[in-house]
Amino acid sequence: MARTTRRQHGDGSLRFEESRGLWAASLDLGEDARGKRQRWVGRSRTQAGALEKLRQARRERDRTGVVGPRRLTVGAWLDQWLEEIARPNVRPKTYAEYERCVRLHLKPRLGKALLWSLQPSQVRRALAAMAAEHTAATARNSHRALRTALQAAAKDGLVTQNAASLVDPPKALSAPRGTLTAAEAKALLATSATDQLGSRWAFALYAGARQGEALGLEWDRVSLADGTADISWQLQRLAYDHGCGGACGRKRGGNCPQRRLVAPADFEVRPIAGSALVLTRPKTSAGTRIVPLGPALVEALREHRKRGLTTGLVWRDGDGPVDPKDDYAAWQAALATAGIRPLPLHSARHTTATLLLEAGVDAKIIQELLGHTDVATTQGYQHVNLALAREAMERLGSALA
Repeated sequence: MARTTRRQHGDGSLRFEESRGLWAASLDLGEDARGKRQRWVGRSRTQAGALEKLRQARRERDRTGVVGPRRLTVGAWLDQWLEEIARPNVRPKTYAEYERCVRLHLKPRLGKALLWSLQPSQVRRALAAMAAEHTAATARNSHRALRTALQAAAKDGLVTQNAASLVDPPKALSAPRGTLTAAEAKALLATSATDQLGSRWAFALYAGARQGEALGLEWDRVSLADGTADISWQLQRLAYDHGCGGACGRKRGGNCPQRRLVAPADFEVRPIAGSALVLTRPKTSAGTRIVPLGPALVEALREHRKRGLTTGLVWRDGDGPVDPKDDYAAWQAALATAGIRPLPLHSARHTTATLLLEAGVDAKIIQELLGHTDVATTQGYQHVNLALAREAMERLGSALA
């Protein structure tokens, strides 16, 4: 049931929509030329935010006599899109990226422009400025967020063209993927074999699992007898929102007594007792898979299990999950011990893909093993070294001799 805050006639009203978890502000605009009652509505996660929107709408009505799409700015629409459309329909981490792009990049450069008259040239200049001041990747992410928001505006009849879709995103240079050589991977496995996290790095290199997939792996989804691991959950840190509409007075949604994770209805989450980290389903159906474990990895996991860890998470910190930041730091320490240069943790996954491709394994098989959505992603890891290239040319020469 919605709670309504009544104000004087003409001032508008506020109410909390429990079904949406949003405060709604409404303002009576009188009758149009056909005698139909007109009403403006704006929503916000907090009562204070909705009240501010109401004040702005009143000022606009008093100044121009109009409150509506023709006066709607890009910034106001982006705020509305984030709260009413993006939050309930995209994964939390996707929403966080959208919100960051809107707050830091899109609103400062395009926020004051009128939504209905936004031109491709304005978008192009804004993206160029982002790329120059930050990176091409920042501009590309912001372009993606703006294009999605304007697509929603078009569906609502607020714009006749998607100005962002008419502009090409800035080109980003393809950075070489960091990988370990076969010799480096062997050295890492050897120096960490007796370490408590030795099996963790073995799993990263043999299974090619993402960090969240590895840290979210549970023993009841590992069969050492069959040599398989069920990758159907992953560890993530997600942001929480107010479940009270901001009435608790706490600044952070995570501190709200009624905190909740705002996510699509089909977003599966398994909380971990005593931890802000949770288990979630992989982003795509391709991410859910059964991974075969080779003999060396089975043996590493069997030795790890002898430490008494037979239930719950395979790798843990005390009774709770391993924090991804601590996991990353441990990876860097393991590289240093093995005399290997610093590399991102994801480079272990790149290494798995590259070594499998160099061993002649079909890209489609590797796609299924690593949970890539597209085989083109798998092929992007291929780095044919000089020895393999020379061998291939020698075989070609023999065939043509």
